[in-house]
Amino acid sequence: MTRISSDPKGIDEHLLQLLIPQEILQCFILNQIIENDTEILFDLTEKEVCIPNEIEGKEIVLNGYMNATTLQCFPQKGKQCYIYLRRRRWKEKGSTDNKSYHNEYEYTATGTMATKSFGAFLKRNSLIATPSHLAQSLQ
Repeated sequence: MTRISSDPKGIDEHLLQLLIPQEILQCFILNQIIENDTEILFDLTEKEVCIPNEIEGKEIVLNGYMNATTLQCFPQKGKQCYIYLRRRRWKEKGSTDNKSYHNEYEYTATGTMATKSFGAFLKRNSLIATPSHLAQSLQ
């Protein structure tokens, strides 16, 4: 299948989909891109509309964020490339038990912190994923 993007908005979306797996873009929005001499970091936050199934249809409020997760993905321009994900927490409005709810995602290859496609590539090529220094500076 050939895909052609010619308008500016379409080109931006197309580029983003080439760099970040579609399954992640369904639930997360891009906040910023941070780049240094050795790394590129895509900083994403879970969309507010991605309400956990347990509390869907109830009156809810946002309740902060879970600990962020950093996934390694395919290198770009000779630099290590990472996806930094911030998942939201919700709670029922007026609830006194302080129970919070969040979504669980299966974005990583088994036994790695790499995206599924990059993990499969690493497995085929026996490469080792490395941690992000940029993601550590955001915490």
